[in-house]
Amino acid sequence: MKALGWRQLFPGLLAALSLFVGSAVAAESRDQAPLWRYTVRPGDTLINIGARYLVDPRQWPAVQQANQVADPYRLLPGTVLRIPAAMLRRSPAVATIETSSGQVRWRAAAGREWQEAATGQVLPAGSSVETLADSSALLRLADGSRILLSASSQFVLDALGTYAGGLMVDSRLRLQSGQGEIRANPARAPNRNLRIQTPSAQVVVRGTHFRVGVDGETTREETLAGVVGVNSGRGSVRVAPGRGTIVRPGEAPLPPVRLLPAPVVAGLPARFEHLPLRFPLPRLAGAQAWLGEIASDASFDSLLLSRSGSGPALSFADLPNGTYLLRLRAIDARGLQGLDSLHRFDVFARPFPPVLNRPGDGATIRGARPTFSWTEVLGSARYRVQVAAQADFTTLLHDAGSERGSWETPADLPVGSLYWRAASIDASGQQGPWSAAVAFTYTPGLVEVDVGRAAVELQPESLRLNLPPPPDGLAYEAILSAAADLGSPLAEAQSDDGRLDLPRPDAGTWYLGVRLVDRRENMPGPLAIRKLEVPPGRLWLLLLLLPLLAL
Repeated sequence: MKALGWRQLFPGLLAALSLFVGSAVAAESRDQAPLWRYTVRPGDTLINIGARYLVDPRQWPAVQQANQVADPYRLLPGTVLRIPAAMLRRSPAVATIETSSGQVRWRAAAGREWQEAATGQVLPAGSSVETLADSSALLRLADGSRILLSASSQFVLDALGTYAGGLMVDSRLRLQSGQGEIRANPARAPNRNLRIQTPSAQVVVRGTHFRVGVDGETTREETLAGVVGVNSGRGSVRVAPGRGTIVRPGEAPLPPVRLLPAPVVAGLPARFEHLPLRFPLPRLAGAQAWLGEIASDASFDSLLLSRSGSGPALSFADLPNGTYLLRLRAIDARGLQGLDSLHRFDVFARPFPPVLNRPGDGATIRGARPTFSWTEVLGSARYRVQVAAQADFTTLLHDAGSERGSWETPADLPVGSLYWRAASIDASGQQGPWSAAVAFTYTPGLVEVDVGRAAVELQPESLRLNLPPPPDGLAYEAILSAAADLGSPLAEAQSDDGRLDLPRPDAGTWYLGVRLVDRRENMPGPLAIRKLEVPPGRLWLLLLLLPLLAL
């Protein structure tokens, strides 16, 4: 009698649930509560199933009628019962940020203040998570699904729940901007439902690997493994592995197209000693642009850097010393991203090498024991300098250290073409990469000028010194002073042809210094200083030829 009373009390509910369960496929392709598919086990009855899993155990007759079960006490093992999630006992679930890189933030609900998020952050249903530039976050859902948010992305966790004691998990998310890479239900457990809503589509998955991105209101989906259902208000498609689709507002999803293949990355650089990192892009038919992502390991659970571009190379500004992987994919004319290739590389750029100053590249030096100088590097404790006669530095002439930004050769250099380089060493003793090698030439020269045989012409307004033309690449420099050390000079002059003109000084004793200068390196030679007696009055009208007097 009690069972009869139940059916009399709820005939409308039974009919409604029967209709709902009967339209299961249609329901699960739209934004409605999912169905739980329960596989009957030996000893099961509808009564004990209701007692274990239903919110109201007395609703088992609705399950009986909806699934057309003849005898609620005799169920055939292996039979699949479809039960609406609305009838099941539900527990709230959460998402967790497993890893994060850069600036990641979250808020409990729309309108709340954003907060900084870090690894381990628990995100309840209704919360949002956002990655800023050069940032990423890996979310883990209750069913083990993982969602890697790229930079400048925002996800809203609309609904997170477990049903029937965890036998069914339902997750409903909303991608508002950016891109996520999803590995859904990696354990391939039954009754795991994941739906991702975008401004123009809904993506329905169970166990698969795919990417979904939102650009404005356009949705792009690329399936990497399994099959993904993509729906819009105008139609739906099933996207197989290696294919992708696009959904624009108010339109049906485009028929799936083949994704671009994985590029060949064998020729990319495997070691970087100088920044920025620059990866020349391979040729690939159909590639209109490229996306490169860098992580510290092959799982790519945390993206350190991400760059896209259409030029001949992708450049990344900076990374600490270490081993990394580049994940590279091409982008076609539709904006769909292709299959990935991984490329391992090393960064060894710190401490940064110094900038070499003198001798400069291609310089000619005249002294046998020059001083080498460079720009000191912040954080470097000392430096190492090498000089060699070969560009590969296999045979070293000098290998020395210095705590300053300069070093003087302790022995004469050999005449000819030479090379030098320097490296920084930090306080722990770690030496960084070598600077680029600088080539220079040692040519003996810049000897003291013999002005004893030259002559000075005193003219009405000037003092002129005539010398033989200097060697190629050199010039004369003259300094006129009343002091023997040439301090506080009255005048200075330079000449490429041997004729030096200085202002005529007053009568008295003056000192004239002359030397050769290598103009390419602005390197001066030794000074030859002579005393000069300038007569008083108008004796200069005679234009006397005055010999320089030796000191």
